[in-house]
Amino acid sequence: MKLSDFLLLIVCFFCLLYFLEFVRFLPKNKGWLLVSGFILLLTLGLRLVDTLSAGVIGLILVILFLIIPKIGLSVYQKLMVQQHYRTAKILMTILSLLHPFDGWLAQPKLAYSLALAKEGKLEQSLNLLKSFPDEHYHSKILYFYLQGDWENGLNWIERYLPYNILFSDSELLLYYLRALGETGKLNKLLKIYQKTEGFLKRNGSPLQVYQARMYALAFCGQVLQVRQLLQVPLRKLPLSVQQFWLRTAQMIAGKKAYSYSNLAELLTQKDFILKKAINWRLDHPHIESEKILNKESYQIINQIKLEVDQEFYPRIFNFSKTRKAYATYLLIGVNLAFFGMQIKTGGSENLERLYQLGALVPEAVIAGQWWRVITANFLHFGLLHLLTNMLGLYILGRLVESAIGFFRFLVIYLFSGIGSMILYTVLSLQTQQHGYILMGASAAIMGLLGALFIIFIKEWFQTKSKFTAKRIQLIVVTIGLQFTFDYFVPHISMLSHATGLLLGFISSLFLIGIISNK
Repeated sequence: MKLSDFLLLIVCFFCLLYFLEFVRFLPKNKGWLLVSGFILLLTLGLRLVDTLSAGVIGLILVILFLIIPKIGLSVYQKLMVQQHYRTAKILMTILSLLHPFDGWLAQPKLAYSLALAKEGKLEQSLNLLKSFPDEHYHSKILYFYLQGDWENGLNWIERYLPYNILFSDSELLLYYLRALGETGKLNKLLKIYQKTEGFLKRNGSPLQVYQARMYALAFCGQVLQVRQLLQVPLRKLPLSVQQFWLRTAQMIAGKKAYSYSNLAELLTQKDFILKKAINWRLDHPHIESEKILNKESYQIINQIKLEVDQEFYPRIFNFSKTRKAYATYLLIGVNLAFFGMQIKTGGSENLERLYQLGALVPEAVIAGQWWRVITANFLHFGLLHLLTNMLGLYILGRLVESAIGFFRFLVIYLFSGIGSMILYTVLSLQTQQHGYILMGASAAIMGLLGALFIIFIKEWFQTKSKFTAKRIQLIVVTIGLQFTFDYFVPHISMLSHATGLLLGFISSLFLIGIISNK
């Protein structure tokens, strides 16, 4: 595949991905649709003039106006949850220049109002919120939130906020869930949570999903699960905020004296938004949840507890970010060394020279040049081929190696790569397919994908975790996409990828197992 065609494929993929992702939420996300559609049409138009220029320009536009804003939005949402409001304001000011649609221009002003309120400049913050037009719903909700006036805030949401807008905006939804919890309407809180859980998972940030869970669990007095959330996914919340939610859960669970005392101590904090929340909690003591929840609510809260327990169940495999992936880096180094040798000898894209360096040709292997089944795994046809494989090795390699260790990782990688070359040789000769030349690390990398599948299957057998099940589904989708790509793109060996994946499965079954915990 030519570089120009590859770039065009990437541009079209991202534009269509963004278009399809946001078409469900018109008109809320019409900006994303306009931008992705414009980039796609411009790229296809430029293709008529020059294919390579069209790919380069299209890719630059995709990175600048789609990828960076999307990643930036995720960071902004994280900063807002962590209450780094001034940093969030600066970030969104920059992002709104790249994406001045979908309400982004108002976000810096909202973040600034929160920063002022947190610093104790409440009157200034409220005046800023009043400057928004009446149809700007986020500012209206914040107006009640910053004053700790949850009863009037809930009344305003249910009387004046259209449900089609409420249930299509993750931020508004979070405010609604909290308002229901703060006013003791627990059954409705859980019912709304159940109704909107899928939407939050699809369209909210991971932190927003966990925040919604925390509201449901804390207002129902589930201390253990709240603690689990605060220790792992919500651990970057300010410590005072973590303590606030833990004391809230304990209060509703029946430990009122202890909770009151600890909440009162938090009033010494400089966070004035938190002080408003604490004063509301102390002035509006909650009835124990068991006296409020109905049968349906108990079923919902038990399901949330089960999901949290499963998600944070002690892992069989330790996917450690701190453990060094020495084997992965070693293999990347070997591949880079081989490519350096290719360039030095003029064999980066010269098939004759690649043959001399050890690329796989089935007839030559049968003739006695057995080393080709090894060397072919470390040769690549051009820089693009090398970079795509090394990226895959870097991502999958570190993950698999951190789970199973140095030696088992190397065995699976080499067995998949070398074994795939042997099987390819045998099968290609049996099917009378002559004259083919094969090289690259992709078969071995597919073996790592097979290993990762077995790792998660084993974990699922022990934990029955929905979280692990979703990981398995993701791997299956990835495999499907890979073979779809192989089918439509010429000069890529689907047979090699399939045998590498199969050998990764088989070797992992022996080295890792599924049922056994050894």
